[in-house]
Amino acid sequence: MKNLKPLAQILLCTLSPLSGAVYAQDSMSMPMPAQDTTTPDSSMSGMDADSMKKMEHMPAKHTTGTSNKQHDHKQPAPEMQHAHEQSAPPVGSLPSSDGSAGKSYHAYDIGMATMNMEDNPLITKLLLDKLEYVHGDQADSMVWDGRFRIGYDLNKLWIRSEGQRAKGKVQEADAELLWGHTFAPYWDVVTGLRHDFGTGPARDWAAFGIQGLAPYKFDVEATAYAGTEGRAAVRLKTSYDLLLTQRLILTPEIDANLYSKDDLDRGIGAGLADTSVGLRIRFEVRREFAPYVGIEYIQKYGKTADIARTSSDATHDLQLVAGARIWF
Repeated sequence: MKNLKPLAQILLCTLSPLSGAVYAQDSMSMPMPAQDTTTPDSSMSGMDADSMKKMEHMPAKHTTGTSNKQHDHKQPAPEMQHAHEQSAPPVGSLPSSDGSAGKSYHAYDIGMATMNMEDNPLITKLLLDKLEYVHGDQADSMVWDGRFRIGYDLNKLWIRSEGQRAKGKVQEADAELLWGHTFAPYWDVVTGLRHDFGTGPARDWAAFGIQGLAPYKFDVEATAYAGTEGRAAVRLKTSYDLLLTQRLILTPEIDANLYSKDDLDRGIGAGLADTSVGLRIRFEVRREFAPYVGIEYIQKYGKTADIARTSSDATHDLQLVAGARIWF
C-alpha cells in the first residue's frame, strides 16, 4: 500500500490538466443564450400585454446619442457659427476689397466726366475735299469743293458748296443748304435749297437727292433740282479712294450736269451740259491734311458747247491741279 500511494499521486497530477481542457472545450461548444436586444426596459416591467402592443405602434424614440448627431448635422457648432458671423459683411454694406480688385479710374487720373459717352452725340465736320490751284488752257483759277455737316446720327444739316474763282471774280459757284436723314447704313436722303451765283444771274433751286457709300465703297451723290420758270436739273458725282498704301491714295472722280431748259444768261443748254473726269493722288501727312496733285478733263456737250463756241470759249479743257484735302 505504501508503494501505491506515490503512484496515485502521479496519476492525479497527470489527469488534472486534462480535465481542465475538457471543461474549457465543453464551455465553448455549449450554445449561449441569444442576447435579447428588445428586452423591455426595467421600467416596463409590470406592464400588461395590451400596453406593450400600444407602445409598438408609437413613434420610435431615438436614443440620446443619435439625437445629438442629427443636431450637429443641421446646426453648425457654436464656434463655427461665431467665426461665420465675424467674416460675413453686415447686411446692407458692400464687401471689402482685399487689394486684388482693379483700381478705380481716379487712380489713373481719369475723370469720370471723360467716360460719359453719349449714344447719339452731336457731330460736326468740315471737309474741304478740293482746295486747289488749276492751270488750264484758258486761265488759271482757284477751285473749291467742300461740305459741312452738323447733327446727329440720323438727322443732320448739310452745307455743300463748290465753285471756281478766276481773274479776281467768282465764275461759277453754288451753295446748298440741305437737311439729311439716314434711311440706310451709309446712306442719307437730302432735301433743301440750292443757290447759284457767280457769272450771270443768280438761280434758286429746290433740291432733293441721296448721298452715301455704294457697294465697293464708291462715294455717290445724286441730286435733282427744280427751279423757277420750269427749270430742272440733275447733278451726279461719284468718286473712289484707291489705297496704294495706307497714306498714298489715288482718287478717280466723275461729275455730270444735266438741265431741262436752256439758260443762255448762264451759258447752259438743255440736255447733258458738261462732264469732268479727274484723277488725283494725295499723300495723307495726317488724316486731316493731305496735299495732292492731279489732272482733270472738262468737256461740254450739245447746246452748252454751242453757246461756248459762240462766246469764243473752249468746249473742253485739260487742267493740271494741285491742292490739299483738309477736314476737321
